[in-house]
Amino acid sequence: MKHPKHNYFIECTFRYSPYLIIELILTYILASVIVKGNAVIGASIDTMLSGGHVEFKEFIRYFLILTAVGFIAGFFKSAAASKFSIKVQTLYKKLVANKLYKLEYRYFDENGSATVINKMNSDIAEAATLLNESIPYIGANIVGSVVYAVYVGQLNIRLLILMLFCYPALLFISKKIREKVVELKNIHRQKADAIMEITQDAMAGILVLRSFGAEEYFQGKMNRVADELVEYEEKRVRISNTVLIVRKFLQWLPNIICALYAYTLVMRGSLSVGEMLTFLIVLGRFIEAFISIPFDLVDAREYVVCVGRIENILREADEPSGKEKEGISSEDAVSFNNVSFEYNEGTNVLDDLSFHIPVGSSAAFVGGSGGGKSTIFHLICGFYRPSSGNYSLFGREFKEWDVEAARAKMALVSQNVFLFPDTIYENVRYGRLDATREEIIEACKNARIHDFIMGLPKGYETEVGERGILLSGGERQRISIARAFLKDAPLLLLDEPTSAVDVPTEKLIQEAVDKLSKNKTCIIIAHRLSTVMGVDKIMVLKDGCIRESGSHEELLKKGGIYAAMYGKEEEK
Repeated sequence: MKHPKHNYFIECTFRYSPYLIIELILTYILASVIVKGNAVIGASIDTMLSGGHVEFKEFIRYFLILTAVGFIAGFFKSAAASKFSIKVQTLYKKLVANKLYKLEYRYFDENGSATVINKMNSDIAEAATLLNESIPYIGANIVGSVVYAVYVGQLNIRLLILMLFCYPALLFISKKIREKVVELKNIHRQKADAIMEITQDAMAGILVLRSFGAEEYFQGKMNRVADELVEYEEKRVRISNTVLIVRKFLQWLPNIICALYAYTLVMRGSLSVGEMLTFLIVLGRFIEAFISIPFDLVDAREYVVCVGRIENILREADEPSGKEKEGISSEDAVSFNNVSFEYNEGTNVLDDLSFHIPVGSSAAFVGGSGGGKSTIFHLICGFYRPSSGNYSLFGREFKEWDVEAARAKMALVSQNVFLFPDTIYENVRYGRLDATREEIIEACKNARIHDFIMGLPKGYETEVGERGILLSGGERQRISIARAFLKDAPLLLLDEPTSAVDVPTEKLIQEAVDKLSKNKTCIIIAHRLSTVMGVDKIMVLKDGCIRESGSHEELLKKGGIYAAMYGKEEEK
């Protein structure tokens, strides 16, 4: 369940708001110095024009003091803004990074990895721009506008009213622009996600693309999305250019009108020359700050789109977890009671499934593809929760377990072995991060991979490449088994451990698996029935139900589904 009302970005911003407040205070001081300095110059001009004497040394001393105050205020204003931005960015990035490890497994099924990566990189960069530029600019312009407006109002209230005259039209125009910009920004980010996904798919499947000559097809997909991206980007640029023209026009218009009006006031004697000069300088500052506010909001709204995409990740529900960290006395290591499960609503993958696997025993699930074998492993590991029914791990219902403590009780050896782009040593060490080098080497010996490693030029420091591409399937599989040896968990889950390897490698893997399984509860998924003939209990899955169960000999005597499967394998 999502948390729709919680805004993590605002929470992070408020946490470090003292830096922003300090920045605004220093902005006020800096704006006041600018007004005061120009007022002093204007007053000096009026004194000189009226034939009076200006004490030059006193003027310079006062002016230098104002300059020093302005410099110090500007320096610390910039420092406070940087501190605010860095602190909020760091906290926000940590929240997003930590969230990825807590998300439900289903989230990654429903959202492409490229989209998630794009949000982590590009969208967070846009959020950084919001913090570095938009928020400080908006705050500074609001404070500056108020300071300059107060001065002009004190000078001549009619001048202030005239300055504010065009603002309602400005707000209306910026609102319309902002709405269009948000729409185009959303589309732009979606197209960028699509390009990232196509690129990632093409890179991951480059061998398939080249072997089947599908490069042009993928290039066509990329080009179509890129053309759409360019089309929307051109629209956005046209709007941005329109914004720039409107912004400049709205800066020029009040400058011209107010300057002409100030000139008439001087001609009437209502305003001195020095006051007019000061007014014109402050007017430029005021108009620049005042006109900028709604357009800064337009820019900020673009970045807020990206923040919203990140917020959608942060509002996703965490992976469900209980608090219990130990099992209770039980004869069964794993127990399923009337469990049903569906990935898509209305289509059961598991249907009212029940079985019990005693502690220290071995069991296997066999059957055709799509029967639900891998789904059982996903449920045991807590990646998904059942649609109905319940299941227990070492006597305790899984929903009561602290999910990390539950997974510490199991070691998974998958047919799709994932290796990190690191050394062999580090990849094995992921089985138990506090393991010593001697323990890692012993695990590799047990996995029948040590001799191979020592034959490499760099031994255990050999890089395996992205996803372990520099190693063969059998070598990757044995490294995965070494991880499991290192973890030494009481429950062992083997998902097709000898699939897609040659006979000599299969023998090595089988030897390692036999040793690994000793004194553990072992559950195996297998297509090759030869790998499960010695287990205590074989369960034949079909359409999410257990159709037969028993030992290898018992199932052969029944002459049912298992016997037919075994007969076909023997024929091969």
